[in-house]
Amino acid sequence: MLDLWYALRYGPRAEEGAAWAWRAVEAGSADAMRRLGAWIGRDDPAAQERLYLRAAEAGDPAAMLDLWLVLRHGPRAEEGDAWAWRAVEAGSTDAMRRLGAWIGRDDPAEGERLYLRAAEAGDSTAFSILADTYYEQGRLAEAETWLRRAAEGGHDWSLSSKLLLLLAKRGADDDVWEVCMRSDDPGGELWHLATTLSGEGMQEVADHWMREAFDLGSVLATVHYAELRERAGDLAEAERLYREARSPRSIAEFFERQGRVAEARSAVEGLNESEWIASLLDRLGETSEATAMRRRVLQERASARAEEWVTVVATVVTTAALVPFVEGLIGRAAEDTYDGIRNKLRKLAHKLARGNEPAESTLIVVSDPDSRLRLHMRTDATDEALAALREADLDARRGALRWHPETRRWEHR
Repeated sequence: MLDLWYALRYGPRAEEGAAWAWRAVEAGSADAMRRLGAWIGRDDPAAQERLYLRAAEAGDPAAMLDLWLVLRHGPRAEEGDAWAWRAVEAGSTDAMRRLGAWIGRDDPAEGERLYLRAAEAGDSTAFSILADTYYEQGRLAEAETWLRRAAEGGHDWSLSSKLLLLLAKRGADDDVWEVCMRSDDPGGELWHLATTLSGEGMQEVADHWMREAFDLGSVLATVHYAELRERAGDLAEAERLYREARSPRSIAEFFERQGRVAEARSAVEGLNESEWIASLLDRLGETSEATAMRRRVLQERASARAEEWVTVVATVVTTAALVPFVEGLIGRAAEDTYDGIRNKLRKLAHKLARGNEPAESTLIVVSDPDSRLRLHMRTDATDEALAALREADLDARRGALRWHPETRRWEHR
């Protein structure tokens, strides 16, 4: 019944779909109560609360947590807290994490206990939170424990760089190799490790891992050695290495520095590097052509946004649980500028592009392995789209969730 509602709710048979959702509610489906409550809550908060309460009283921990989220900011906050604790006692690791974050603002020790409880119950997101927290606090032995659980279990490879750094600093080379070889891009992992070690003044260790990254075929490590040869004046070897790296932007910048402008432009034409070419034209004093190129780019981008509902261009894909991913972005929206969020998305796109330069407007597809729902988000998402992400429906079981510029909402297909 619920699947039928999902299939019909956006089309001309939306009322028929809603009727099936209500039949699922009357049949006692707590899942239907929660999901329908989330859907209608935008227009009828009271009905949403009634549905959440009905599901919570039926013993559904997720509904208990939803009820807490509805009540926690108002005069019935204590009632909401009681429901959150009931969800914790029912074994909901999601409740443990969320309550841990909420309580931890005033009582860090209690927040940590809740995170530990969730992690010990096998919650992979709690692994990541504890690993990151302990690392930032300098509690390195505890950090390594949870970094291993988070990274080696395949739960959160974004933390692998911190684990590799800890291992390299204590000379655990075999462990470094074991961890990085689990990655889809071991050369890139080692390049990042070498760069971080260099920044911390451990140059001898950094040089060792940079060489290993180069031997694994890392584009960025190859560019690093090309730059060294260029600075040393060995231009023929530098050019050979730049070509070996197969990084169009890097070889183009090398050609420009050598005054080989036509070759620089040729190296990046047709590769979504129009802004770089426009900047090159500015540097050459050809401002009229640069302005015309930027105008064409803006027109093409506007057209691409209008067609985004049916068109996917310049895409990188990652796998992650959607709720923590979106919560991370929303959290940044509360404490950072939207430009900061876009910068974070661009860094993610760069990492997913395996060291290649991503397009100016790259579509990141975040695929949830459990629900099979895919979030489509561009690295140049508008402020309005980022703000509206707070209201996006992440409960669908499959399909694509995209920003629709005409309706100005995140919608499913």
